[in-house]
Amino acid sequence: MEPSHVSHPNFYDFLNRMRRPAAADLVRSIKSFVISFPFQTSNAEHDGKKVQDFLTMMETTIKEHPLWAHATYEEIDSAIEGLEKYIMTKLFTHTFASSSEDAKLDLEISEKICLLQHFIKPDHLDVPRVFQNEASWLANPPQLHSNLKFVQLYRKHSKLVSEVEYYLTNLISAKTFITNINASSLSMDESEFHRNMQLARLASEITVNEPSGTVQLSEGSPPIVRNKYIYVEGNGYPFMEAEARDLRLEDVQQLLGLYKQVVTKYRKLSEALRQLSIDENQLLNNHQRQDMKEKIEQQLEQAGNSGGTR
Repeated sequence: MEPSHVSHPNFYDFLNRMRRPAAADLVRSIKSFVISFPFQTSNAEHDGKKVQDFLTMMETTIKEHPLWAHATYEEIDSAIEGLEKYIMTKLFTHTFASSSEDAKLDLEISEKICLLQHFIKPDHLDVPRVFQNEASWLANPPQLHSNLKFVQLYRKHSKLVSEVEYYLTNLISAKTFITNINASSLSMDESEFHRNMQLARLASEITVNEPSGTVQLSEGSPPIVRNKYIYVEGNGYPFMEAEARDLRLEDVQQLLGLYKQVVTKYRKLSEALRQLSIDENQLLNNHQRQDMKEKIEQQLEQAGNSGGTR
């Protein structure tokens, strides 16, 4: 077992070595690379190759450098990790979501996930019951496309192997599946799929933004009612002012979807509160047991002292 006092090399170890006079040649190479990067133009594939080539070249240089003459494998690996972190921090704004096309794809995927969450369930994807997790079903990771692209292009390729490669491949496959999802992907009737997507769009149009929408209310002004929605300070609550006779079949379907969302979120909140209560009770019981233990020890000590004085 490794001694507890042994510390593993980290990013700060790399920075500290770079501050030594003997690292001057490495510092010049790193600064030269960052400065020479084509900030005015963007070609993601070309930029990615440029970074990969530099990391490979610097790995050889570091292994042969006097500062790492007697370094362990872990120390060399940490140095390469530190180098990658340093240069990608400097180049981040140029390399992450660097094109309008990336931003467009991020938005399209996020919006599509939002719509699909209204009616797609784990059963539609043949997810076994034992693996179904409702909490993860509500996750919609921001900038999914840009994050995956960034990892593929700029993470050192020798690190994208084995288990890491497996997880990355699954994420990329999931993104592709979501992008191209249709009725046949879900073994669903095409008309039903399009109807569900339309209802999801209607359910998502709760808040209206000005000039394409947000209804601004002055303090004390009455709520503005439009199309059976009530708007208060920019927040929309569907059907709050509707009468039963006003509802159409599609309205009932939409209300059912909204009701299910409310119930799901309520269940999550209730479970979280229940767990919090359990944790608090457990903590309280621990304190009570500790207090009881201390009282018993005090009584035993007093009894021992009393016996010794007789």
